[in-house]
Amino acid sequence: MNSLTRIFLVLLRLAIGWHFFFEGVEKLNSLATGPTTTNRPFTSADYLGESTGPLAKFFRDQARESDEAILDKVTVAPLLAGQDAAQTPPRTRMSPALRKEWDEDFDRLAEHYQLDPQQRALAQKRLEQGKDNMVNWLLTAKSNVKITFPTGIVEVEETIPQRIEDYRNKLKQIREMESNVPEAFGKDVLKEKLRATKVEAKTMRTELLADLDKQKEAALAGLQDVLTPEQKNLAGASANPAFRVRTLDLATSWGLTIIGACLLLGLFTRPACVGGTRFLLLLFLSMPPFPWLPEPPRPPEGHYLFVSKNLIEMIALLVLATTASGRWAGLDGLLQFLNPWRRRPRSEESFDQPVMKRDQERVPVHGH
Repeated sequence: MNSLTRIFLVLLRLAIGWHFFFEGVEKLNSLATGPTTTNRPFTSADYLGESTGPLAKFFRDQARESDEAILDKVTVAPLLAGQDAAQTPPRTRMSPALRKEWDEDFDRLAEHYQLDPQQRALAQKRLEQGKDNMVNWLLTAKSNVKITFPTGIVEVEETIPQRIEDYRNKLKQIREMESNVPEAFGKDVLKEKLRATKVEAKTMRTELLADLDKQKEAALAGLQDVLTPEQKNLAGASANPAFRVRTLDLATSWGLTIIGACLLLGLFTRPACVGGTRFLLLLFLSMPPFPWLPEPPRPPEGHYLFVSKNLIEMIALLVLATTASGRWAGLDGLLQFLNPWRRRPRSEESFDQPVMKRDQERVPVHGH
């Protein structure tokens, strides 16, 4: 390998390392700053939640609840035959999924604040009242929502059941568009409409879940009345911490930063290349540029067909993993030099031994 090839391989390593490092630092800064008027914290839910590839369900489950799970959660069970709505506690009609979510959050708070049996019993009554309020809210509450029409955006007042039904119909519309889009001309015509419809569905889902969380937080906030002053001084526990997404966001941000730093420093270069390859492979599989898959909600940077920038960068990292670029210009070379048990490389002469050298040393046979 000549010197010019080594120089360009080192430059390739530094370029990819800077890309990873800067992306990771930016994501960490956004998470540390939190939501402000000028900062939107990084979240993997937006990307993974719109996965379209062969592992779409797996990625979506990591990022957020499925649309079916959300609809199941906000569905109020009908009254049984002979039941009187005035005599039936509304909480008995709460969906099992929503009841489980509330109970898990209550148990986490009770454990965090170390409630004694008397406090827990009183807090449980407050929780049941909150469940009644939640079901009544799902059945009768009204709110202002923005609806997009061809002529513009109009704000109207809708009940929660109407919002849920609109969300359900929007999801049905998306499924029909994805399954009925023609292969050629029609696909190009309808892809913008499909993308816009997905954005509308995402907005409906986000607003509906935000309103649900507000109702739950209001109910769980009422449990503060049963706490002693010492318990109130304990660090607060979030009612809906979204541990999985938060952990995934931190792991992604720190992973990018560490891999980028290793590539820049030429430290543990080959493991860093393999780690970066695995990360890019997950990105590629979440939204592969296959022509038969639906368009993502947000247009990609450029136009891809089978090959995307993630795939190209992944192959470049695999190439770097087969070289010793970290030893040519990096800390791997210093570690190799300081390692007392390093394997001494074979001399170049061992690679240049003529194949027929043994024939030259062979004793000639006389006779004939």
